[in-house]
Amino acid sequence: MAAFAAVLGAASAVAAPAQSPSSATAVTVQRYALEPLASAAYYQITLNDAIYAASRRGDLSDLRILNSAGEPVPHSFDNAIAAARPATLRPVRWFPLPATGDQNTADSGLNVTIGPDGALRAASRPPAAATRAGDIIDLGANGAPLTALLIHLQDKSWQGRVNISVSADLREWTPVIQAPLLKTGSGDATLAQERVELDGLRARYVRLRWPDGTPTLAGIDAESVPVDATPPTRAWRGGIATQAGASAGEYLFDTGGAYPVDRVQFELPQANTVARGQLYSRADAQAPWRMVAEGQLLRLQAAPVSSPDIGGSDTPQVNMSTGEQRNPPWAVQPDTDRHWRLTVDTRSGGLGSGLPTVDLGWRPTVITFVARGAGPFVLAVGNPNWEPAAVPLADLMAADAGVPQQARIGRQLAPMPAAVAARTDDPGARRRYVLWTVLIAAVAVLGCMAWRLFRAPPHA
Repeated sequence: MAAFAAVLGAASAVAAPAQSPSSATAVTVQRYALEPLASAAYYQITLNDAIYAASRRGDLSDLRILNSAGEPVPHSFDNAIAAARPATLRPVRWFPLPATGDQNTADSGLNVTIGPDGALRAASRPPAAATRAGDIIDLGANGAPLTALLIHLQDKSWQGRVNISVSADLREWTPVIQAPLLKTGSGDATLAQERVELDGLRARYVRLRWPDGTPTLAGIDAESVPVDATPPTRAWRGGIATQAGASAGEYLFDTGGAYPVDRVQFELPQANTVARGQLYSRADAQAPWRMVAEGQLLRLQAAPVSSPDIGGSDTPQVNMSTGEQRNPPWAVQPDTDRHWRLTVDTRSGGLGSGLPTVDLGWRPTVITFVARGAGPFVLAVGNPNWEPAAVPLADLMAADAGVPQQARIGRQLAPMPAAVAARTDDPGARRRYVLWTVLIAAVAVLGCMAWRLFRAPPHA
C-alpha cells in the first residue's frame, strides 16, 4: 500500500504541471454562422461589434474559422492593426467667392478661369472681405485622398463653422461636413481648433462656406496619405459611460471589448465648455497608464442653422437641433486596450458638473479564409488557450485565385461546448491526455497488485 501511494503521488505530480492555468476554468467560446457561402474557394468577412466584445485578445488570436467537422481553416487578417503610414502636408491655393450669384452654379461670380486641365486661375481682383461668401480650393486632378484640411485663421479671435462641399466639375456640389473652427488668445497663449477631419476624401474641388461670418485666412494645408494606405470606412460605438476617478478632472471608462480604437469623441456634460485634456489607456488594472492623445475639448452654443449645407460624416461635430459646436474626434494610434482614462485641466473649472460620455471609432478588421472542408462554416471567438494562427495574406492567396467572395457574420449560435473548447487547437491537450492515461493505468495496475497481495495466504 505504501508503494501504491508513492506511485500515485508521483503520477499526479507529473500530470499536474501539464495543465495550463486557463484550462482549469471553463471558458465561453461564442460562435456565429457565416453566410451566405456558395462554392468559392476564398471568402471575406468584416468583423462587427459582437466579435470584438467576445474576444479576449487584442490581436484577435483567440478567433478561428471552423468547418462543419470543427476543423480550423487557414485565415488572414487583411486589415488588422497595421503600422501607421505617414501623412503629408502640402499648402493649397484658395480662390475667394463673391456673395453674388447662385451658390450651386458653376462659373457665375467665381472670379476664376478654368484651364484645359481643369486648373483654376484668378481672373480678376478678389472680392472685398465684406462681400466674400466663401472660398474654393483646387486639389488637382490626381490628388491623394485627404485625411484633413488645416485651415489657418489669421484673425486673432474667431469662432464659427465651415461648411465643406466637393465637386468634380464646379457644377454639382456634394455636401461633406460642417465643422467648428476656433481661435482665441490670452496673453502669449493661443487656443486654436483649425483642423477639419475628412477621412480619406477624394475630390478635385473643395468649397468652403462660412455661415457665421467670413474669417481672414492665413493659409490652408491639405493632409493626405498614400493611395494604397486609404483605410476602409470607420465604424462607431457611442454612448459609453464614464465614472469619476480618484482625482478632480479624472474620468475612467471601459471599452467593453478588443476594439482597435483610432478615434475618440467626447460628449461633454455642459454647454459652453472649453478645456484641455489628456487621454491614457492600459490593457489591465495592473499595467501602467500610457498617454495616447491630448487636445482641446469643446462644446460651444451657437445659433441654429435653418438650411445647413452639410452631409454625412464619421460622427456629428455640430448638433443641428441646438447649433452646438464640438471638437473633432481625437485621433489615436490603433489601440485595443480596454481601460481608458481622461484627465482634464481643472484650473478653469474643467468640465463642470456631470460626467462625459464617449464615442469610439475604429477600422473594422476584414478576414479572408479558405473554405476547406464541408460547410456550414462558423466563426468561433473567445478561447484564451488558442495560439495565434493567422497567416499573411500573400501566403494564403494563390497567385491566380481572383477576388474572394463576400460573406457576412450571421446569427449567433450556441456557445462551443466546454469539452470541445478545452481541446480544440490546444497544443498541450494531447500531452495531458497521455499523462492522465498513464496515471489511470498505473492506478489500475497498483490496485490489482494490492488486491493479489491482500488475497495471498500469509507465509509461515
